[in-house]
Amino acid sequence: MNNPILSIIIVSFNTAKLTLDCIRSIIADKGLKDIPYEIIVVDNDSKDDSVLKIKNFKIKNSLKIKNLKFKIICNSINAGFGTANNQGVAIAKGNYILLLNSDTIILHSAISQSLNWLSAHPEACACTAQLLNKDKTIQASGGYFPNLLNVFAWSSGLDDLPFVNKIIKAFHPHTPAFYTKDNFFLKDHQQDWITGAFFLTRKNLYDKVKGFDENYFMYGEEVELCYRLKKNTKNNQIWYLIGPQIIHLGGASAVSRFNPIFNEYQGVISFFKKHKAFYQTFLVKYILKINAFLRSIFYYLINKKETASFYKQACQKI
Repeated sequence: MNNPILSIIIVSFNTAKLTLDCIRSIIADKGLKDIPYEIIVVDNDSKDDSVLKIKNFKIKNSLKIKNLKFKIICNSINAGFGTANNQGVAIAKGNYILLLNSDTIILHSAISQSLNWLSAHPEACACTAQLLNKDKTIQASGGYFPNLLNVFAWSSGLDDLPFVNKIIKAFHPHTPAFYTKDNFFLKDHQQDWITGAFFLTRKNLYDKVKGFDENYFMYGEEVELCYRLKKNTKNNQIWYLIGPQIIHLGGASAVSRFNPIFNEYQGVISFFKKHKAFYQTFLVKYILKINAFLRSIFYYLINKKETASFYKQACQKI
């Protein structure tokens, strides 16, 4: 069997059923029928039966499915999203790397469509598919790099006003379901960063920038990776595509609802620490602190006291 052209990396953490559903949806991608590929699952010390079920699936299907190679890495600790992906890429043989969340379902031939697109566009270093919620509505997926202006607009709610995102490139653009009816996620376009839920890139470029910064545990690491890809590679376009589509359930590996809230704030702060001047890091901390404080009051007033408590904790920790 030829070496794989594509290596698909899936990080698993207590998501046995979701991971297997994800793998089955990959295998159902008819466009991969004649493309040699491999699936590498990196398990972050799951406490459910993920590893056993994945190994059993591998035994039953590896010989049956043409062009498929299957590898499993079992960590003895939860190494985090970025570190686990780096582990998978380190043993990957493909020329292309797809980082894929375990809580995703591939629709139609989204992987092969994206692979064909990227291979035909050497000016691009990475691309992503259109992410959908479980009900098939469009899910936000990436945006523009954070700066003081767009973080302030995001934190203060100014970017929720009509036309503001036409003036300020949004860190988190709105979906068409938002009242402003933005069409950002309704067309193919370049943007600064794309989600780690479906992140297709070239292995030589991923290796060139040394992959994810392993100081990030979870949330924000793809923003920082995209920043280095755009800064350090000649063909540095990053694209959002609407043709290929996947379902992203979201939040399946979060330990608690508090983690995503605090870790997103922390991811922005870490980005500023690494890539911006000290005074900007100082200012962005206070912008985010005010944001968390205001959100804690808002959720308390609408009687969502648990969410209010999460934002209060985040405010205290920033």
